[in-house]
Amino acid sequence: MVGLRIRRALWSYLGVTGTCDMKRPNIIILVIDTLREDHSQGLNRLSELGFVKYENAIAPAPWTLPSHVSLITGLYPSQHGIHEGFSRTNEDLMHIATAGMSRLNYGLLGGLRDYEYTTHIITANPYLSTKFGFKAYENVVVPGRFYSEKHLALYREWVGKYGRNRYVMFRDFVKNGRYVDAILGIIYSSMNVIEVLAHRLGVHDLSMEKGSRLITRIIEKRRFMEPFLLLINIMEAHSPYLPDDLDDVKYNNAISRWIIDEYVNDPIIERLRISYPRHASLAVERAIGIVHALRPYLDNSLIIVTSDHGELLGDGGLGHGYFLKDGLLKVPLWIRWPSGVKPPKQAGHYVSLTQIPSIINNVINGDEVRVGSDLALSESFGAPPYMDYSKATHEQLRKIFSHRVRVYTRGCIFTYNVSMEIIEEGNCEEGTAKEIIKNFISLRPQPTT
Repeated sequence: MVGLRIRRALWSYLGVTGTCDMKRPNIIILVIDTLREDHSQGLNRLSELGFVKYENAIAPAPWTLPSHVSLITGLYPSQHGIHEGFSRTNEDLMHIATAGMSRLNYGLLGGLRDYEYTTHIITANPYLSTKFGFKAYENVVVPGRFYSEKHLALYREWVGKYGRNRYVMFRDFVKNGRYVDAILGIIYSSMNVIEVLAHRLGVHDLSMEKGSRLITRIIEKRRFMEPFLLLINIMEAHSPYLPDDLDDVKYNNAISRWIIDEYVNDPIIERLRISYPRHASLAVERAIGIVHALRPYLDNSLIIVTSDHGELLGDGGLGHGYFLKDGLLKVPLWIRWPSGVKPPKQAGHYVSLTQIPSIINNVINGDEVRVGSDLALSESFGAPPYMDYSKATHEQLRKIFSHRVRVYTRGCIFTYNVSMEIIEEGNCEEGTAKEIIKNFISLRPQPTT
């Protein structure tokens, strides 16, 4: 019954209930994965295209999966339930996410599809795939460096059908008369070998390109049937950041040490502080390019450019996925409003990304749009599944996998450990902090008995 009530409430929350003769606007959400707000200055060029910047945008979670689910459902992680937890593996999260997203009618993806929107996801982040409940009419995952859509298609066939055996794949192509595909396979493989060699010689950095070039090409070629919802994720601001650590082993080990032991003097930090700005700058450039590729749709679209979280570079933590610090939770937010919609002024000091579904719903219905409030939160339930915490003690694990909430209000900012019932840091009076947390917790769905 609880699940049904949640679904009905979300359906109503996202539903297009108004009747209007005007053409419904397209909805475009561009997520620049892992982009800190204080490294997003290049996005100021969006103002030349009619975008409006909104201040103090807060990500509802410190890593991709729960943050994106919140962004398209309007619910915080403790409300939608799709988040990290002790001993939860990626496979566990797949099951949790697919069941949870189905229960919630897939958030905006389901709510708008029911009202004749075509829905599209084009992403470099595999968490935004059907495996994790992101069900769209079209879902294109670009998990790395590819030169064309054909290259991507051949890669999927190579992995899925041939188990990464190039010889057998080439032999079958020739045997079945797929001569063009066989030649293209050789060309793409050769190009990859050349890139890897150039990387090893130090004349090319493989850590920079993470799929957005192909994503831009795909968008340039697409002709979307209007009205449509398009969710895009690009990864150039995401790790790997270091040319000698393309699999993130060194970086993830450093993050794990910090989480377990609060190890703050790792030498990798100085290298990250030099490298991250280059990656963030490239991500911004690619985002601007994607917006330009969408020019045919600008006038009749609500376009939201933001990030799902930032990245800590030794300023209170390292990496992302666990900590609740400003460098990780404050993200950029730029919005271009459709023609005929007057850009609203920010109505509160903060903007939670959980407001995005209501903003979209109000624009579609022609209702008054409110952007901002004086309260925003972010939640963590522990380290994400890709972190190694096997060396942590029982007491450390208890702390790591606590439910913690970062609260931003006009009056005070604090982090509260719900599991331990303590204020970890902040400038809020204890009674006030506990009252805010109590009110928030009361909004969570209760389990059935």
